[in-house]
Amino acid sequence: MSKEQIKKIAIKHFNQFGYEGTKMAQIAEETGIRKQSLSYHYSTKKELFLEVYQDVVQEERLFVQNYFQDHAEEPIEHQLYNFLTEHKNRFLTNPNASFMLVLSSFTPLEVYDYVISQFRLYLAILKEEVAACFSKHTCRLSPEECAIAYATLLDGLDVQLLYENSQAYEKVQQITWNIFWAGVQG
Repeated sequence: MSKEQIKKIAIKHFNQFGYEGTKMAQIAEETGIRKQSLSYHYSTKKELFLEVYQDVVQEERLFVQNYFQDHAEEPIEHQLYNFLTEHKNRFLTNPNASFMLVLSSFTPLEVYDYVISQFRLYLAILKEEVAACFSKHTCRLSPEECAIAYATLLDGLDVQLLYENSQAYEKVQQITWNIFWAGVQG
């Protein structure tokens, strides 16, 4: 059993049972190895979690960078609005994206400092990419202020994913986008 397969199953368990409810024995059983063999790769659940979380945050940071690079020629309004939609779709279809968002929102105390520091790296890339978009566009706010407002908009939409459903997200996305866009345009 490879470490990548172990991590994939661990993400599934962390998503399903949360950090506290995930058991190393269950991960080992599902991967088809003994718990002692799993301990060879990861001596503790915390060690496994930290590695998985770091990998997932790195994957999501690359997604953000690639998204804005791939859509750089689109009008800024389309880039940013469509990113919100893509963000929702990733949460709903990509276990890694949902893992990062859920565990960043409901962070176990045992790994709190690490999770927050890693999630801040994600937010920094997001704000950097959004500020770069706004630096090519005339707005009443600075590019950095626009990026902070956009990250706050996304944060509010994430609440819809965590507590509501995709339809609520889409409805709130339309309403808040119009307010956001009018606000930065001045």
